[in-house]
Amino acid sequence: MQIIEVKNAIKLLKNLKQNIAFLDIRERKQYVQGFAFGTINCPLSKFKTIIKDLLPDQSTAILFIGIKNSVQAKKVGRITKSLNYKNVFQIEGDYKKWKKEKLPVWAGEYTFSKAFGEWIEITSEVKNLFPKQLKKIHQKPHNYLQIDARPKKEFEKFTLPNSVQCSGGELPCFINNQTNLKKDYIVHCAGRTRSIVAYQTLKDFNFKNKKYVLNGGTQNWVLNGYDRDFKNKSKIKSTKLNFKSDLNLANKIARKFNIPKSSQKNKNHSCHYFQLNSEIKNFKKIKGWKQVNATTLVQNTDKFIASTKTKIFIFSNIPTSAVFATIWLRRMGYDAIWQIKNPRSFKKSYSITKPDPTYFFPKRHLGNKSHSRGYLNWEHSLIPTIRKWGCKQPWVSANQKNLRDIKHTIYKVYKNF
Repeated sequence: MQIIEVKNAIKLLKNLKQNIAFLDIRERKQYVQGFAFGTINCPLSKFKTIIKDLLPDQSTAILFIGIKNSVQAKKVGRITKSLNYKNVFQIEGDYKKWKKEKLPVWAGEYTFSKAFGEWIEITSEVKNLFPKQLKKIHQKPHNYLQIDARPKKEFEKFTLPNSVQCSGGELPCFINNQTNLKKDYIVHCAGRTRSIVAYQTLKDFNFKNKKYVLNGGTQNWVLNGYDRDFKNKSKIKSTKLNFKSDLNLANKIARKFNIPKSSQKNKNHSCHYFQLNSEIKNFKKIKGWKQVNATTLVQNTDKFIASTKTKIFIFSNIPTSAVFATIWLRRMGYDAIWQIKNPRSFKKSYSITKPDPTYFFPKRHLGNKSHSRGYLNWEHSLIPTIRKWGCKQPWVSANQKNLRDIKHTIYKVYKNF
């Protein structure tokens, strides 16, 4: 590994022509308490297993921070060399020097995606509904479809009274039928991000009905003294799938946002390949493609993507789900492409992606009100923090239609340092 001074590391991080990955090798429990802006956590204990998934392009410039000593440095250098990564740098002075230079540091879990969710709320003018208002709606007849936008496993642990489940990535397919099109919509998640994504998705896909986000989700519901429902059963598999109608809608929305498409069959191993799982219907898995829930990919990008310019091919047997993920990743500054035809299998293996333990306000979903309040306040602090660093427009507006030209936020933030 080459040792690089902090000032040269910043030059690298704002070089628009360079594909960059900024990796922090500390263990996740320590990482979430405070890390350099833009870093992706690649813990040393899992380093060799997950770095190939995070960084398929071996020419990516990798910038390391969080290396404690020469033993760790040698281990990282040895592994990256064995995997043929060609441009590997270690920041001289590590976090001690980084903080001394007053360079951007923040904290939290999936912070990049969470901040992006806050940005969408600001630029999209999301309509919020508050727990007391929802409680009153529950007490009288209404035409609302109340949707928990989290994946099935999370919904079945806990949700709100009267909620049905549909993960945001399959929301267009779920809504686009004669029954649900006649409803108005209230979307929620456990906190904020996935409900904001769901709300904007309803706008993106031209659903004109009234729509609201439950402010603060199940956490705010508990803070207002109301009870959650536990051990519900999702009925998402009863959704009727009209492939022709779904494909027509997908093509219409792809044109609306000018997103790139691909029908290529030859695979370049230097790219990301994601096949989106469906909770509506089981489809055949394609070898060489990483299996992931669409909403999880969007909300937890730092578990799947570490570099700024690597091409990302998205395929789903439900076309609107693929368009959903492509739109959201491009908004976040990633070079995502809709794979429109069934891809061929090819040789490539992946590590198993497991849920992370909760270390940041860890009791926020266990009914602890101080943790819930602290977590929601933290989410609200993310965009003001980016703006304090001098970055007024970290992402494109949610109202921008043309997503052909995109730029990762790393370049936007570090150009101010």
